[in-house]
Amino acid sequence: MGNDEFILYIRKNYNCSITNPQLGKLIWIWIREQDANAQQIMKDQPCKWGDEFDTSEGTGLPKTATQFAFDRALLPELYNYLSILGQQ
Repeated sequence: MGNDEFILYIRKNYNCSITNPQLGKLIWIWIREQDANAQQIMKDQPCKWGDEFDTSEGTGLPKTATQFAFDRALLPELYNYLSILGQQ
Protein backbone atom coordinates (compact mmCIF):
# COMPACT_ATOMS: atom_id res chain seq x y z
CA MET A 1 0.00 0.00 0.00
CA GLY A 2 1.10 3.55 -0.53
CA ASN A 3 1.29 6.51 1.77
CA ASP A 4 -0.85 8.38 -0.78
CA GLU A 5 -3.81 6.23 0.32
CA PHE A 6 -3.11 7.00 3.95
CA ILE A 7 -2.73 10.72 3.31
CA LEU A 8 -5.95 10.72 1.28
CA TYR A 9 -7.75 9.20 4.29
CA ILE A 10 -6.43 12.01 6.51
CA ARG A 11 -7.21 14.81 4.03
CA LYS A 12 -10.71 13.46 3.37
CA ASN A 13 -11.67 13.08 7.03
CA TYR A 14 -9.74 15.76 8.92
CA ASN A 15 -8.49 19.32 8.63
CA CYS A 16 -4.91 18.34 9.39
CA SER A 17 -2.15 20.95 9.26
CA ILE A 18 0.74 18.47 9.07
CA THR A 19 2.40 18.65 5.65
CA ASN A 20 2.52 15.68 3.31
CA PRO A 21 6.29 15.11 3.69
CA GLN A 22 5.89 15.12 7.48
CA LEU A 23 2.90 12.75 7.29
CA GLY A 24 4.79 10.39 5.00
CA LYS A 25 7.70 10.28 7.42
CA LEU A 26 5.48 9.76 10.48
CA ILE A 27 3.52 7.00 8.73
CA TRP A 28 6.69 5.19 7.70
CA ILE A 29 8.17 5.45 11.21
CA TRP A 30 4.98 4.00 12.69
CA ILE A 31 4.88 1.11 10.18
CA ARG A 32 8.56 0.33 10.71
CA GLU A 33 8.15 0.34 14.50
CA GLN A 34 5.21 -2.08 14.27
CA ASP A 35 6.69 -4.44 11.67
CA ALA A 36 10.45 -5.03 11.62
CA ASN A 37 10.08 -6.67 8.19
CA ALA A 38 8.32 -3.68 6.60
CA GLN A 39 9.93 -2.29 3.48
CA GLN A 40 9.69 0.76 1.28
CA ILE A 41 9.38 -0.94 -2.08
CA MET A 42 8.91 2.02 -4.45
CA LYS A 43 9.75 5.63 -3.66
CA ASP A 44 8.44 8.80 -5.32
CA GLN A 45 5.85 7.05 -7.48
CA PRO A 46 3.51 9.52 -9.25
CA CYS A 47 -0.01 9.66 -7.82
CA LYS A 48 -2.96 9.50 -10.22
CA TRP A 49 -5.56 11.76 -8.63
CA GLY A 50 -6.78 13.59 -11.69
CA ASP A 51 -7.05 17.33 -12.29
CA GLU A 52 -10.00 17.96 -9.96
CA PHE A 53 -7.97 17.39 -6.80
CA ASP A 54 -5.75 19.87 -4.98
CA THR A 55 -2.21 18.56 -5.23
CA SER A 56 -0.58 21.69 -3.88
CA GLU A 57 2.48 21.17 -1.77
CA GLY A 58 1.84 20.96 1.92
CA THR A 59 -1.68 20.00 2.82
CA GLY A 60 -3.28 19.03 -0.51
CA LEU A 61 -2.96 15.51 -1.89
CA PRO A 62 0.60 14.35 -2.59
CA LYS A 63 2.00 14.37 -6.11
CA THR A 64 4.22 11.36 -5.40
CA ALA A 65 4.12 8.57 -2.85
CA THR A 66 6.13 5.71 -1.43
CA GLN A 67 4.72 2.20 -1.59
CA PHE A 68 5.15 0.00 1.48
CA ALA A 69 5.14 -3.74 2.07
CA PHE A 70 4.05 -4.61 5.62
CA ASP A 71 1.88 -6.98 7.63
CA ARG A 72 -1.70 -6.19 6.62
CA ALA A 73 -2.91 -7.22 10.07
CA LEU A 74 -1.64 -3.78 11.15
CA LEU A 75 -4.23 -1.91 9.09
CA PRO A 76 -6.83 -1.38 11.88
CA GLU A 77 -4.16 -0.01 14.22
CA LEU A 78 -2.64 2.04 11.41
CA TYR A 79 -5.98 3.72 10.65
CA ASN A 80 -6.35 4.52 14.37
CA TYR A 81 -2.93 6.18 14.19
CA LEU A 82 -3.93 8.04 11.01
CA SER A 83 -6.97 9.39 12.84
CA ILE A 84 -4.73 10.65 15.63
CA LEU A 85 -2.47 12.35 13.09
CA GLY A 86 -5.48 13.79 11.30
CA GLN A 87 -6.61 15.61 14.40
CA GLN A 88 -3.34 17.53 14.64
